[in-house]
Amino acid sequence: METKDIYEPEYGLELRQNNDSRKDKLKSLIAAILGKAGKTPKVKLAKLVLFAEIEYYKITGESITGLYFIRLSNGPVIDFFDEMLEEGIGTLWTKETSIVPIYTKGINRKQYTYCALMNKTKLSPDLQGNVNSVVDTYGKMTGTELSNLSHRLPAWRYSEPNEPIYLAELALDKDEDYFVMLDMVEELDDAEDDYLEEELLRILPKA
Repeated sequence: METKDIYEPEYGLELRQNNDSRKDKLKSLIAAILGKAGKTPKVKLAKLVLFAEIEYYKITGESITGLYFIRLSNGPVIDFFDEMLEEGIGTLWTKETSIVPIYTKGINRKQYTYCALMNKTKLSPDLQGNVNSVVDTYGKMTGTELSNLSHRLPAWRYSEPNEPIYLAELALDKDEDYFVMLDMVEELDDAEDDYLEEELLRILPKA
């Protein structure tokens, strides 16, 4: 069977097109969350994206964006989050900067807050329902509270800083389920990284 050379120009174009599509889906998701939640600080917005993805996956076995997450100190953050936030300024949302005192540390910190412009994003009914449900459930919590909640996820607790975390991992609430998943991943060691998420999405709902 003939295999495609990953260095072939058309294959590189295909990967870029896939990434562009995923980035567009992320921007649409962010815009929909802001349209429902109103003015939202950056950390809180990142966590609403996280829980929107998790809750949608638990229902459908699919990802909204097709992107993975990165293990950061404040919790998992979806790939390309900062890049897409910057791209959407002035067209999909506005950005405000304020100074917030951190009394426990005796310092001031910049806080970035985003607010939707006229929402031109139209999601499918199931996706919009997911966004509405997530904002209704988590929208009254602060960014710190949501970060603390994300720290309970086994995928965050058992991963290394800056390590990629797949959505299928994040959707697991119990340690035992997470370790079952790790056993499955060991069987996929020979799979290309680009297809690992697809394999996990396929296998885990049946576990």
